[in-house]
Amino acid sequence: MAIVEPYAQHSTADDLKNPPPFPPHPLTQVRSGRVKKVFNLLDSAIFKVPHYEKTPISELGVVGDEQAFHDHGGVDKALLHYSAPLYARWKQELPSSAHLFNVGGFGENLVSDAVDERTVCIGDKISIGDILVEVTEPRAPCFKLNHRFEVKDMAKRAQTLFRTGWFYRILRTGSIRPGDMITLIERPHPEWTVARIQYYLYIEKDNKEAMQEAVELPQLGPPTKRIFTKRIDQGKVEDMEGRISGGDEAAMKTWGEYKVVEKRRETKSVTAFVLEAVETPSEILPVESGSHVRMKLGGKLVRAYSVVGGTSKRFEIGVALDKDSRGGSKYLHDNASVGDVLTVGRITSSFPLSKDADRHFIIAGGIGITAFIEALRYLEDKQQQYELHFAVADEVPFEERIAALGVKGKIYRKSKGERLNLNNILSRADDNTHVYCCGPQRLMDGVDAAAKVFGLSKDSIHFEAFQVETGGDPFTAELRESKRTVEIGGSQSLLDALKAVGMDIDSSCEVGNCGTCKVDVCSGRVLHRGTALTESEKGKTMLSCVSRGIGTIVLDL
Repeated sequence: MAIVEPYAQHSTADDLKNPPPFPPHPLTQVRSGRVKKVFNLLDSAIFKVPHYEKTPISELGVVGDEQAFHDHGGVDKALLHYSAPLYARWKQELPSSAHLFNVGGFGENLVSDAVDERTVCIGDKISIGDILVEVTEPRAPCFKLNHRFEVKDMAKRAQTLFRTGWFYRILRTGSIRPGDMITLIERPHPEWTVARIQYYLYIEKDNKEAMQEAVELPQLGPPTKRIFTKRIDQGKVEDMEGRISGGDEAAMKTWGEYKVVEKRRETKSVTAFVLEAVETPSEILPVESGSHVRMKLGGKLVRAYSVVGGTSKRFEIGVALDKDSRGGSKYLHDNASVGDVLTVGRITSSFPLSKDADRHFIIAGGIGITAFIEALRYLEDKQQQYELHFAVADEVPFEERIAALGVKGKIYRKSKGERLNLNNILSRADDNTHVYCCGPQRLMDGVDAAAKVFGLSKDSIHFEAFQVETGGDPFTAELRESKRTVEIGGSQSLLDALKAVGMDIDSSCEVGNCGTCKVDVCSGRVLHRGTALTESEKGKTMLSCVSRGIGTIVLDL
């Protein structure tokens, strides 16, 4: 009996038989990669780089290609092929991860346009350049795809939709390069497409007659044969959950789904949003001081916002509608409604209070107050010494919470001629006072200048930017290790450009505060932005989310 999974295209087994022979067509890319730590989690060679010259192919695949686990390679899984047009379909179906669905994303070795799992059959003998290959089995996707594309059930989607890619064994070694023709030489089993094998693996899992027929295919890969044989002998389906989700340790927890449960106007330009997890987290943690969260908005937009308070199950943010918005604040103000489900990252503390300070001076401007509301609650609860100095144009966002601080919370309204005098404030700071500032660049520059006037230690002054300009003049980044050149457009960040070509660059706040996205610079001039790097670090690294090269730079990537 067929069990239809959530993403199934409702194909029947008969729909997946006897495709017409595919026409000769060119190989688009040849790719290989080395094992490295990815997703801050595990070893993998899923990130591969393209080769433009003749590339030698041995019985084990692309010479120099690596696999992190022994069962990911071998003579029956020498090359992984993926259909390039499927990336466009993934982009359309999963717009929040569209920027990640680029050729090479599935860790494939070979890329072309005219074949896919429904048009390639087990046992197909195919010539590519000098080599001759034979189709063995579909790729069994694992939880790494969930991390790779930031979709918690990506592996399950791929296998249920028959979009995993397929493996070859090498019948004749040689060399290949992009442009070589892919030609079908022989098709011994036209009734057994790769997709039909997947149909019995993932949809109609208990059809013993079909599985027995598949087992008798001499070209079918041993792993798939073992699965079918075990089902036939034992009468039960294996547990796939660990492979496709990763279990508790390796599950994709970077992103989750949160529902907008409250949308509240704080001022004419500031709106508060309360979000609640669709699935209750395994561990509910309180929001720490100086926390932010990344959100996917309206397709490929990813923006970071300070968290006002709450827990990992239910939290609040405040968002100002910026007239120069790159899309994030406009999307939330105009499009997000109560009941909408948004893709949200983990709550991360990147701007905590100093544990060594006896006193805390907090200086905020406008929406910058959102970086401090949880910190102010903490300081009040712990009865620590602090002052809040908050500059606004007129209206006060989160006014009730500020008013609850009493004389410790001082508001300066420009509309009433009230002026925030930074010299008066910082002149009272001593060696055990720490100063925190979040607001417009002019305010942060003023705090920095006043701190220098009164000789305050740099270690006691902390800045968080809620808005950083990422655009500028176009520049070129040469990647020394992977021997690639990346062009960065005027409105594009280096981080986005690197991710677009398949580079694995970690990132978090994406406004230059946390330092997660820093990359090593071998040579070239850099226009540094953001606050996460020390002066000594700026000589050899840059923040890929906000900083820009001048002319051509060389990166150790």
